[in-house]
Amino acid sequence: MKNKILYIHPATRTYRVSIFELLSKKLGVEFFWSGKSKSGTHISEEINRILQDTDIKYTQAKELHNFPIDNFSWQLFKLPFQGYKIYIFSNITGVPYLLLAPLLKLFDKKIILFDELWKYPIEVNKYKKIYPYIKFLSKYCLDGVVTAGSKAKEFYVDELNFPKDKIEIAYNTTIDTKEYIKDKTLDKIIKDKLDKITSKKRLLYLGRIVKYKGLDILIETMKDINQEYDLVVIGDGEFKAECEKLVDELGLKSRVYFLGSCLSNEAPYYYKNSDIFVLPTRFRLDANVQIESWGFTVNEAIALECPVVTTTAVGSGYDLIVDGITGGLADAGDVESLVEKISFVIDNNIDNVIGKKAREHLMKVCNYDDNYLAYEKIIKKVLNND
Repeated sequence: MKNKILYIHPATRTYRVSIFELLSKKLGVEFFWSGKSKSGTHISEEINRILQDTDIKYTQAKELHNFPIDNFSWQLFKLPFQGYKIYIFSNITGVPYLLLAPLLKLFDKKIILFDELWKYPIEVNKYKKIYPYIKFLSKYCLDGVVTAGSKAKEFYVDELNFPKDKIEIAYNTTIDTKEYIKDKTLDKIIKDKLDKITSKKRLLYLGRIVKYKGLDILIETMKDINQEYDLVVIGDGEFKAECEKLVDELGLKSRVYFLGSCLSNEAPYYYKNSDIFVLPTRFRLDANVQIESWGFTVNEAIALECPVVTTTAVGSGYDLIVDGITGGLADAGDVESLVEKISFVIDNNIDNVIGKKAREHLMKVCNYDDNYLAYEKIIKKVLNND
């Protein structure tokens, strides 16, 4: 494909490497990283490690950390003049897209958007103010969309009236954790650690402990969950103290265990040594983060044949959880519904049939080759509309 393509994205992460490398190798896509993590963080270390090993052509923006807007740099304004025909942006509310889309359209450039969003945060004042502009860009500037899941596609069609035939789905994909767990020593360390705190079967919560992720809802379910199961919590965050207090109030200290955070390379071993993974996200319409746009922990757990129960506030739930077959999908924020779904998996997962079916379904839905084909289709459609 002769037309030059630039993909403007905040940064590369482990779960994006394979698709970005396919786009680079097969279509010659170049990348502009619009954000830059502060040095010394685990994210910056991950990104640096990836960039040392990749062959893709990229430019790293000099993000202005003292500027109150993420992913902003003066370099953005040079991009329309660098000879690209197609520009791919990430996120409908992302600064690069909002700033550059009208200018690019004036220069007769083609614009494609990749997005996970499936509910616009109209309740948040700053997003409410720019909503008319968002709709304007969708109608007059946007040529094609690649969404991360079916709910995001539904959002673009129903909310923004964007043509369905100009949307393709590249289901959010990450590394196959089943192929990743090869450290027998670490596996034994994690298993022994879990066996030491409880001899029962285990429900697992793994992630940041913040209110929208709903750990308190999961803790409340433990009153009515089979006594043969305990809950293990891996993670930390601002909502942890409130959740620990709730455990005390409900008299559940002998069934709920907080083990603190884990390293990213340790997480798969917690899934492997647990019986059910639960992501109990709620809707938080009063907050900047209102939903789980996707929820990669669902992919990671399912890849290891660990059955998953999640909620209707999680994007991946609509594509990876076939309720009652590959896991459980509870009504967000509803304790009774979550109890019902967890109990169903407990009672019906004979010989881990649910975990096995879930992995089989995951492998069909989420893979990088199909992700690439989704991008390729949209790019061809955009060019053919010239």
